[in-house]
Amino acid sequence: MKFDKALKKKLLKKLKSYLNAEAEQLQQEDEGLSKVLKKLKKKEKHLKELIAVEQDAEEREMLEQELEIVHSQRKKGIELLSTLRKAGSSK
Repeated sequence: MKFDKALKKKLLKKLKSYLNAEAEQLQQEDEGLSKVLKKLKKKEKHLKELIAVEQDAEEREMLEQELEIVHSQRKKGIELLSTLRKAGSSK
């Protein structure tokens, strides 16, 4: 089966637009996740500061629980971002 030049160009153009769209989507996901991770890091730091100055034991315990949650969310996000970047670089 022979393809004429116009059909080849058309197919290549579609393929490039598809690949570019996929790469752009990966980049947007990367940027969005990076922003969320920065916010979580900031919140984690703020919670540590609050814990350091908190006098009430119950309040400190609640803050520590919240810190654990934020830390685990951030850890999962970092793993996801790492996976996302590896998937993007392998293509």
